[in-house]
Amino acid sequence: MKKQWKKIVLFTAALPLLFWGCNKETESKFDVNSDAYIIRKKFDGELKAATVFFVYANQSISRAAVTPPAGQGEPFNLSRSEESSFTFQKVPSVADFETETPAPGLYIFDIESSDGVVVQQTDELEIFNLQVPVITSTNFEPANMSLTVKWDTVANADGYVVKVLSKGEKALFTSFTVSPKTSELSINSASGHWSTPVYSGDKVKLNVQAFVFDSGATLVDNIYNIGEIAVAEKEITWGQ
Repeated sequence: MKKQWKKIVLFTAALPLLFWGCNKETESKFDVNSDAYIIRKKFDGELKAATVFFVYANQSISRAAVTPPAGQGEPFNLSRSEESSFTFQKVPSVADFETETPAPGLYIFDIESSDGVVVQQTDELEIFNLQVPVITSTNFEPANMSLTVKWDTVANADGYVVKVLSKGEKALFTSFTVSPKTSELSINSASGHWSTPVYSGDKVKLNVQAFVFDSGATLVDNIYNIGEIAVAEKEITWGQ
């Protein structure tokens, strides 16, 4: 699978991405990209999985609905993201995670713009059985106020993203993508983006995400075609 190493921001399960820049060719056309993928996490040592749904557009969205494959539930609506009306999503709650991996299949997305333009797309949910990374160590460096985190690499991962989350699961820091051969990162302004500052003594959650793209993803669209994300978490006190 081809890989594209750019300074992009991936979502954990809930950070919208920039879809299209406005220009003369796209301003009047409603461009949409839909994605369904699996997220894996451990809860009290038990591996569980759930499905994430995203729709990204270059214009404001008024409605987005998803129809699951036959026999896998009723159609449901996605919700507008807090950050932008250009992104609709369904991010799983803790209760949505199950020990059984979601079944693969073709999901149908029906999206309507605020101007009444309707688009239908499909996305195939694939199973990759991506393993959850293991965080092996963390080391705070007071001199430059950065935290170095190390982890065991995951077989078949296309890369990693490291996050610092608040108690309320809000992303405070999101790294740029990290090569699949890399197993450590120093968390600072050079390696990612701080949306909210963290101070010494703050209780935060460290989040290391391994990801793999869909099997049919290309260099042009792979950031909108995630296959699976596997998340390792560790609660830490910043500055220690």
